[in-house]
Amino acid sequence: MKIFSIIGWSGSGKTTLITRLIENFKARQRRVIAVKSTHAGYALQPEGKDTARFLQAGAEEVYLLTNREMLRMTRLDSPDALLAELGSRLQPDDIVLLEGLTRPGIPIIEVQDPEGKPLKTAAENLAAIVNAGHDTPGRTCFHPDDIDAIGMFMEAYHEK
Repeated sequence: MKIFSIIGWSGSGKTTLITRLIENFKARQRRVIAVKSTHAGYALQPEGKDTARFLQAGAEEVYLLTNREMLRMTRLDSPDALLAELGSRLQPDDIVLLEGLTRPGIPIIEVQDPEGKPLKTAAENLAAIVNAGHDTPGRTCFHPDDIDAIGMFMEAYHEK
């Protein structure tokens, strides 16, 4: 599996980049898994509603079904538990895009803030930088509209 963390300041364009990468990989017949990490609390259903009550009661997993979608909720002890879970379910050629979650050994692509904020992560720790204007010496940099090149870079990165 090819896995990348996509990070950046709020409003930098992480979600837009990931959405465009998903479309690009899907057009090339690749299976893509996207994981959104949030540090803020998030309720899929308000407290007291069915799925929240099932989890509170101790269910290991809860599934929320609609006509064409299924949402699986499970409790995780740590981000590493997520990676173990993903590893058990994925195929070797899958592409996994983690938004806002970094773990040791997973290459990081940072979307640089268009307002010019400094990078969130030291440049030497990044596989690549996506920004609209300036290059960072010694780092692979892409314009946000160069989705094909970013996708090809990601495909080739794990083959090194």
